[in-house]
Amino acid sequence: MTLSLFFCLISGAEAADSHALDSGDVNLSELKAFDLLCKCETWGIVNTVSLSSTGNYLVAGGFDRNVSLFDSRGTQLWNYKTEDIVYTVSISSDGSRIVAGSNDKKVYFFNRQGDLLWSHKTGGNINSVAVSSNGLYVAAGGEDGKVYFMNSAGKLLWSFDSEAAVRSIAISRDGTYVAVGNANNYVYLFDSEGKTIWNRKTGSLINCVSMTPYAYYVAAGGSNYNVYLFDRKGEFSWMNNPGYWVSSVSLTTNGAYLAAGSFDDMIYLFNRTGGKIWDYKAKDDVYAVEISADSSFIAAGSWDDTLYVLNMDGEELWNYNCGGNINSLDVSRDSTTIAVGSDAGAVYLFERNPTAFALLLGDESFLPEETTKETDTSLAEKTIKPIEEETAVTGGVENKVEDAPATSSSVSGNPKTGENPGSEELPTEESSLKLLEKFDSIKFPAALLLGALAGTVFFLKRRLVKYHEKNDENLEDLEEKDIRE
Repeated sequence: MTLSLFFCLISGAEAADSHALDSGDVNLSELKAFDLLCKCETWGIVNTVSLSSTGNYLVAGGFDRNVSLFDSRGTQLWNYKTEDIVYTVSISSDGSRIVAGSNDKKVYFFNRQGDLLWSHKTGGNINSVAVSSNGLYVAAGGEDGKVYFMNSAGKLLWSFDSEAAVRSIAISRDGTYVAVGNANNYVYLFDSEGKTIWNRKTGSLINCVSMTPYAYYVAAGGSNYNVYLFDRKGEFSWMNNPGYWVSSVSLTTNGAYLAAGSFDDMIYLFNRTGGKIWDYKAKDDVYAVEISADSSFIAAGSWDDTLYVLNMDGEELWNYNCGGNINSLDVSRDSTTIAVGSDAGAVYLFERNPTAFALLLGDESFLPEETTKETDTSLAEKTIKPIEEETAVTGGVENKVEDAPATSSSVSGNPKTGENPGSEELPTEESSLKLLEKFDSIKFPAALLLGALAGTVFFLKRRLVKYHEKNDENLEDLEEKDIRE
């Protein structure tokens, strides 16, 4: 019985090996890295999209003045009409909280059911909003030059007057840090209490900012064709002149690489020291770029109506025509889903084809497991191995970076996240319980197999010992015979 179990175990392993990745005669150029899940009609130019962490929920806003929530099947769950164009939206990791900013000078906060929990009136059109992964904190900025930081109850915890239009905002996963880029050429980093960690003056107005999950690095793109990288202390790591107006920047989760989209029709990838790794030319201005959280691909949207998906070597894996200029895109944190907002009056939702992706990248780790999308949870990221860093390349217009002068700030409240901003995310209590349940369900068969394996090893070992003992006896007999002779 022990031997039978052992050979069954070996047969199962051989069967598993038969499913190993084998591209064979497959034509890789015909593989689709992503499949179109749905096309969500909005009947107006889509300015902004945001995905929950596993892509189960998608929020969009645009010229139709609506904030709209869709599920991954493309079903519109609800929409809310504001009083003007919606330029910015953001959704929490589990899709339970949605924030939107409108040209009606208001910040809106909804739950997943579409209930308006609160709205906050500001002094100008809202250009950028961001909600923390847990949905507890909201950052917003707009044409009045102010940064607003609120909790999930709608209480204004603090505000900051940057004295020029706020163009872009990013928030850390836990809401501990907020990065800001404004039209007065400054990049700021604040903590959750409203304290200015650092501020730096660049050579141009800042169009876009991005940060690693816990703000160890902050990237910014400017209108003087420069890309900037700062560390947590505000030290100016490098600046690179890719060639034209920079519209979008994105960092890998470990800060090792930075992607940028530019109005010179180019997508760029830089390493941490500012060395340009490669560039890729689209057919028109590139408005949006994002590196997937697992650092396996870069998604880029262009005004040539095309969504491009490139690998980290700059090779095109796949592209799709979305029927209109692409203004915004988002990649889910589990890296399986891409949402694209198009001038064609629709949001396109794409899902990664794991088998095709595994073949294109030559990596079996992308092959599917028997799981289904049910809930959005905090996901750990896979980081890529940094390549050999190049010497920093700097240049462009007005390279000087200065400290900003002190400006007014009003602070109230003291939000506490209770999280360590420098650590990896740990499993939740619920996920730990599920893990234990799974272990309970397999521990008896596993123990049986281990017992069988141990018994088999013991049996074979005993046979081997007896074999050697017999050989030794035969050898001794032969030696005695030789001596007698």
